[in-house]
Amino acid sequence: MGRDVYDRQAEFCSVFSNPKRLRILDVLTDGKEHAVSEIQAATDIPQSSVSRHLGMMRERGVVERRSEGVYNRYRLADPRIAEGMATIRTVLRDRQDLDAPVGD
Repeated sequence: MGRDVYDRQAEFCSVFSNPKRLRILDVLTDGKEHAVSEIQAATDIPQSSVSRHLGMMRERGVVERRSEGVYNRYRLADPRIAEGMATIRTVLRDRQDLDAPVGD
């Protein structure tokens, strides 16, 4: 594989290295479109931060935006993103059962 593949993968995966972005993505895993205000209400993250994180995630191809009047609505760009997030959580839960509890 060419080096550019690894660079692109690292850039894409950087989205998942921030707890606030993970909370935002968790809202979007239902497959529906959500306005920034809906995501803010569900996550309790300030609206300006939600907008900034969504912008970064859109640049990296993780979420898509659709304008609807004065609102921008966001959704996951690919449902496999939600599947990947669920897989990682399953691995973490399984590892927690094998290792010392995480966060305790």
